Amino acid sequence: MGELEKGLQGRRLDGEILRLAIPAILQYLLHTVQFIVDTRMVAQASGGQDVSLAALNMVSPLCWSLTSIFTVTAIGASAIVARRTGENRKEHASTASSTALMLAVLLGGIVTLVGIVGREPCIGWLEQLLGNQDSEANATISDHAEGYLKWFLLLFPIRALAVTMEATLRGAGEALLPVLGGVAGNLANILGNAMLLFGLWGAPKMGLEGVGLATGLAPVVEVLLILLVLLLRRSGRLVLTFSGLFRFDRVQSREIIRLSAPALGAALLFHSGFVVYQFAIFGLDSTAMAAHRIAISIQSMAFLPAHGFQAAAASVSGRLLGAGHKDQAQLSAWRSSYLGVLLVLPVMFTFLFFSETLTGLFSMQGQTVQLGATCLLIGAIEVPFLMVAESLTGSLRGAGANVPVMGITAIGSWGFRVPFAWILGHGYWGFPELGLQGIWVATVLDWVVRSSILAWVILRRRWLETRV
Repeated sequence: MGELEKGLQGRRLDGEILRLAIPAILQYLLHTVQFIVDTRMVAQASGGQDVSLAALNMVSPLCWSLTSIFTVTAIGASAIVARRTGENRKEHASTASSTALMLAVLLGGIVTLVGIVGREPCIGWLEQLLGNQDSEANATISDHAEGYLKWFLLLFPIRALAVTMEATLRGAGEALLPVLGGVAGNLANILGNAMLLFGLWGAPKMGLEGVGLATGLAPVVEVLLILLVLLLRRSGRLVLTFSGLFRFDRVQSREIIRLSAPALGAALLFHSGFVVYQFAIFGLDSTAMAAHRIAISIQSMAFLPAHGFQAAAASVSGRLLGAGHKDQAQLSAWRSSYLGVLLVLPVMFTFLFFSETLTGLFSMQGQTVQLGATCLLIGAIEVPFLMVAESLTGSLRGAGANVPVMGITAIGSWGFRVPFAWILGHGYWGFPELGLQGIWVATVLDWVVRSSILAWVILRRRWLETRV
């Protein structure tokens, strides 16, 4: 008998959502802490100057985009594993997992090859977009950014493997193991950054390039820990064997690719828009870039927990649909959003009332801190809309309904975020030039629109008929 044969109702449904979401949130919060610590350490190592933070701000969005775009097979794999788990077909879930891991390594290797070849031209192109008039400062920012990006690209296949492992485990309903792996990886990242940035304990002092190396190596710890547990344990929601670790199923791979294709389209739409959005930031001065880096580091306390509820919603809806409980899957979408908003409201109020205190933790120049605090106030408004959008997206992805997600992403990103970032940030079409604050307002508009359309899609119930 499958674990969900009788379905999930009432408190059991809420309990299952929270069982998956809370550990994921704790992991993502630690990742947020690591993100903030990275920023704080780089700021400290630079003596309060904006150059290193500006370099990190220039290259970090690119690294995030690469990770999000080229690990999309994890989305398809998670949906398949969730369905097979709901159907109580554990062997098929294991085969889908091993197939997804091999696809992740293959795709990650392609990213490494293409990225290394195109790294220098890309950095040179980004340098030309910087808003500073000082060409020497721009060259220094680019040199720092290139060193970081080099190591991130070289070690990208390991990151792709770690992301896919986490996704398939959560698809099967695993709560603890992906968190333990993520915690180990994040702690390794913080320790490695400290060693290679400052040259501690005999390590070479590599500056921002060392941060890139440590960030690239950290997923090794996560992958080894998760693999060790999966291979040694004899029972669990998802089990791998030494003989089955390299089992590649062509049918499953085609299904993973079929489900992941619209997710890839959504990722390309969002991140191509995000690149153009970032150009609006690059057109500002280094103070604005540093302020954005500080504000986005702090705001990730809300963004990453939203990912936790997205992962939980995907697992619950996918497994319920696999067990044949469509009404309960529909209810799970609303309950995930509701519970997520309740839990994230304290974060929103913290941003509203303590924005300058939070940005002041980074020991930067007063103008940088004040600008970052203003952006954080604006960002507080988007927090509940962000949570609703991410949770409902998770429910759709768990069902394998990635096509509507792709369309909604296009509307939010290219219809609102990108144009309004330029209109409000740089004062086009007669609008006042609001600078970085206007760019942050554009992000709020994106999430308000996206959450509204997603709610309409869930209400129509067509997503419940998606075949996986």
